Amino acid sequence: MTVSRVLAHPSLAPARPRVLTGSEGLERAVRWIHSSEVLAIAPLLRGGELLLTGGTTLAHASEDQLRSYARSLAERAVAGVAIETGGELSAVPPALLAEASALGFPVVELRRVVPFVEVAEVINASLVDDSVVRLRSAGVLSHAMSGSLADGGGVQEVLDTLVRHVAAGAALFDAVGRVIATSSPEGRPELELPDSGGGLAAPLAIRGVPTATLVLYPDAEADVALLELAQDRAVEALQLALLRTRPPGARELAASELVRLAAGGSAQPQRIRRLGASLGFPPDAPVVAVAVRAARTPAALRGLDAVLALHGRAAVDMPSPLAVHALVSLRAPHRAASGVRPRLIAALREWCADDRTAVAVGPALPELADAAASLRAATECLPRPGGAFAGGVADATERGVERLLLDDAFRTPAEQLVREQLGLLLTLRDEERDVLLTTLSAYFDSGFNKTRTAADLHLQRQSLYARLQRAFDLLGGDPTGTPRALPLHLALRVWREGV
Repeated sequence: MTVSRVLAHPSLAPARPRVLTGSEGLERAVRWIHSSEVLAIAPLLRGGELLLTGGTTLAHASEDQLRSYARSLAERAVAGVAIETGGELSAVPPALLAEASALGFPVVELRRVVPFVEVAEVINASLVDDSVVRLRSAGVLSHAMSGSLADGGGVQEVLDTLVRHVAAGAALFDAVGRVIATSSPEGRPELELPDSGGGLAAPLAIRGVPTATLVLYPDAEADVALLELAQDRAVEALQLALLRTRPPGARELAASELVRLAAGGSAQPQRIRRLGASLGFPPDAPVVAVAVRAARTPAALRGLDAVLALHGRAAVDMPSPLAVHALVSLRAPHRAASGVRPRLIAALREWCADDRTAVAVGPALPELADAAASLRAATECLPRPGGAFAGGVADATERGVERLLLDDAFRTPAEQLVREQLGLLLTLRDEERDVLLTTLSAYFDSGFNKTRTAADLHLQRQSLYARLQRAFDLLGGDPTGTPRALPLHLALRVWREGV
């Protein structure tokens, strides 16, 4: 159910919703309906929610708080916010609208009162029902594809079964983009593959080796959530079919094994060098590791190998359908490696447009035998299992302090450091505490540059000065230029990680 469909739902339509900003986001999928009057609600959300609020708290919030509210919801990938006006809040505040508009974030005005509890109950029940129907449909598809394989069917038969089930065209490509098989729904002309690519793509791996890509070409009215679920089930069946007819070769298996050795923290540098030599990895060339994890669907991993190959010889392993580990032997001498790595990070940031995909880049280390250390640093920067998922590209060299202090062996001293350095700031109300600590973090990260800090936080300089002075008062003075600056900065960085 998209934002636009939710706004037109009979339970919410009587509120006379009017879209004020972010109209380009009205086709975002809504995962859940949630209502709250709390300004600092974003960390409690998972993304995909349409947030309903009566506006009581917003009516008394400062401009800085309003901008932060909109920004935090957008960064959390919330589908949008619907704000009730007419009571304490006569109109949606301009500061909130300005920030949301700059971010393309949907803000909707509700011009009449509707019972939020009833809206949430009705729409959430519908969302749950839709999910159950999709899961049942995916179960039927899995059974049909399993039957096809049991009857001796291969790639074409599995692809035909998938297409009959989802009524979308499908194509399977090998690792270098050549067509393995295509299928079209019954009654439609043979599938013509678009030159621009497009479609919903998902990589297939056999024994950790990226082997093929499944692409679905849906109609404009297709249920994308159902297609993605069906695609995930089809990937498993196609992997089995490919294993019969197109198993990975020795070179591909060696590349996967090389990355697995590094991922295991291998104490076998000689074996790593031998495997690398068989793949053309110079043993004394600089190496960089990359770790990737998608939150929802393997489709987010499409095209990663091409990005890596532009910067050096790459070896890739897929430890799970939603994860990739890779090693890149840089095409540069040691003195130039420091320039190649930033270009790799920039290319990965351009590739990682989906905020539900997390990428981490390890340090550039002198030789292939150092691959395990670079990959360990990268994987430590990915979102932790069970924790909040944060997409984007992380540079492991910028997070060395966090990785060290948040290691289990140092967790207790790290917690003590936070308590000692941040002291009275931690006793404030949640909202004021988070505002002041976030401001301090940005100030320290900028190298104590107030102009840059104000710009990063979208603050007027006077507002920034007031926040900093309030924080300094609670810290016992301005730490800038004193021996306390370093431990305080470390404490802020650890606090930012949730300690």
